[in-house]
Amino acid sequence: MEKGKPMEQKIRVKVASVKGIKDPEGREGYRIDFVEVRERPPVLMATPRDTPEEISKMVMQISKGLQYIIPGGASREYELQKITLHLTAEELEAFELKPYPNQMYEIVISKGKLSFRTI
Repeated sequence: MEKGKPMEQKIRVKVASVKGIKDPEGREGYRIDFVEVRERPPVLMATPRDTPEEISKMVMQISKGLQYIIPGGASREYELQKITLHLTAEELEAFELKPYPNQMYEIVISKGKLSFRTI
């Protein structure tokens, strides 16, 4: 980290679900689940150096084909549970969020603060 420059992290998230809830005091609110959307790294297949080139090419083609057969293998992205917010209607309004399922946000973390930007 450079001296004098504040550290900032950006995370691409998707609203996984929005549920109506009641807190212990009976106030209505919302539970909002966010998942991080990450790029899936490419699958690399290596063959031994002494393998003939024709066989190496065939192994590469088979491995590419298998990626489409395996469930989720063709997907370029994957999702990880990231953050869950429990907010009253007033808190949600103050946060200026209007989340709905599959909506994309960029979360920026900087200087102890979270900020949401619609993508």
